[in-house]
Amino acid sequence: MSIKAEWALWGVPPGSKDTHDVLACSRGRIGRSGFSALVDRYAKVTPRKLPQVTIARASADEGAHIFLAVQEWSGALDGLFRRIAVTRCFCVPYAQAASGPFSYEGLYQALNGQVLPSGGDLLVIDPPALDAEATAEAVDQTAMGAAALLLTGRRICVVEGGGAPLLDRLRFLDTVAALLPYGFRTKLIASTWAPFAAGHRNRLFFAEHPSEDALNITWKQEVSVPESHDVAHRYHELLVSRKEKGLAELIARFSRETGQRKFSTETLEAVLPIAESGTGAPRTPIDDLLSACADSIEYGHADLIPGHLAQLDALRGSAAVNGSVRRRRNIVSDRRLLAPHPALVPAVQEHLYDLVLHVAYGPELTVDGLDQILEEVNPIPARLLTALTRMPPADPAVRLRLAGRLDPHRSAPVLAPLSVEELVAEGERAPADAPVVRLVCSELAARWAEPLQRTGISAALRGRVRLMAAIERLDESDADSQFERWLVLLVAGYGPSLDSDKARKAFTVHAEALSVPLLAALALLCDAPARRLLPHLLFQRLLGQGGITSKTFEKFQIEHDTPEPLPPGTRTTRPEESGADSSLLRRLGFTYRKRV
Repeated sequence: MSIKAEWALWGVPPGSKDTHDVLACSRGRIGRSGFSALVDRYAKVTPRKLPQVTIARASADEGAHIFLAVQEWSGALDGLFRRIAVTRCFCVPYAQAASGPFSYEGLYQALNGQVLPSGGDLLVIDPPALDAEATAEAVDQTAMGAAALLLTGRRICVVEGGGAPLLDRLRFLDTVAALLPYGFRTKLIASTWAPFAAGHRNRLFFAEHPSEDALNITWKQEVSVPESHDVAHRYHELLVSRKEKGLAELIARFSRETGQRKFSTETLEAVLPIAESGTGAPRTPIDDLLSACADSIEYGHADLIPGHLAQLDALRGSAAVNGSVRRRRNIVSDRRLLAPHPALVPAVQEHLYDLVLHVAYGPELTVDGLDQILEEVNPIPARLLTALTRMPPADPAVRLRLAGRLDPHRSAPVLAPLSVEELVAEGERAPADAPVVRLVCSELAARWAEPLQRTGISAALRGRVRLMAAIERLDESDADSQFERWLVLLVAGYGPSLDSDKARKAFTVHAEALSVPLLAALALLCDAPARRLLPHLLFQRLLGQGGITSKTFEKFQIEHDTPEPLPPGTRTTRPEESGADSSLLRRLGFTYRKRV
């Protein structure tokens, strides 16, 4: 399979006293500034012994790329009569590298010696696919130990390997990488020689001296993996036990694990279960058709897509659909099959979305599947959203997450099948998900306009303390928005007017979430007797927060004196002028009588 590589040449012109810079590069997504940044990050310092190879990750608008830098002597001298070292840089889209999949050595061999096009065209190469059998034969005690130690999350430094030929060291990096799932190559930074022991980003590298911030192993020597690193130790034992029977099957299985992986504790610990799981699920015709669709889009053969889709459609109900869901999702993600493709006419794009979603995420759309799609496809195309709404949802949370991405007109049919109880339950279940809580509030408010639904809404809302707490956290800095939201929900829960009984019940139910916006909404809805009751309830709660028990509080009764209207023309005086008690509660009209 042919793949396209962007390229750049980094160095100084012969006879020049200038500093190193990009001398030429291809016309592509990476560009001059991108290659300059990559060299500065991974290959700026020149080792004393050349050539050397560094492999790292690069990113572009189309996703992850494999960056390969070859440092070598140019044979020319600079303005100070020093030998000039040049760096030949190459970037290959990870999706293309993974579709082979191709080894580091295969990419190097295909790129090394290529004449860089003078017009800035991309290089087209055809590297050999990773050979699991040949790679397995190259596995030795050092490679198995290095692969196992990588599961500790530490950097690995190989010493005493400087005298080995470049290809031997590159093949070692390839072999170690092959003993891990292929997706780690999107994060693995490796070098055949690090110019100094510290200060670089390499995770796996050769060096002249041991590194203080890495685990050091010796070239062609057995590696000891401490039992304190449980996962790494167990994985090392597994590799050693299987070495005699051959590791080709494990390497082939790992080569199919092309989903991008970080060197995090979670992903590293997942390597051992994959290795222990036995024979991986075989690749199916559906996997091949998904890759064929991606290839046709990438290489400008949109006319082939309908034929691929017809074959996918014929297989969607067959046993072939029971393959590895993880592999299919990796293909969809790595090859960006859910991205918008302008070359496809709308009908073909929609058909592609429907089939891809069914075979990789269906037949029912789950929360995990939806979250993965929303994370990887951003912004999400309108046609993909529409296709997602056509999938049967596995649970109510899927409908709410989808509806939150749609405008109100399009979200109504998505939310309509949800009952009031389901809406309220989802609002309570996801208190940290502000969009879901907002959507629940707005949908309940919309349904309150239908008289037949009011009883059910009222019953569902009462006593839902967790939902109320989640609502209280929305728009914490916008009291007016909180007030309006509480007003709508109080009307939905208790009706447009609160008498004393309803006010007492509402106050008690929402006491834990009591705030100024909620208190204002309660006061607005209360009738006159209920409004006079609110200060009593508030004062009782205030005393309770201060440690005054209800038993003590019951020794007092609190009344609100309504002063009789004064005759016209009567002069009023301030409390301090009349000698009246000027305490705040007295001025508000409260009197207290101790019970005997």
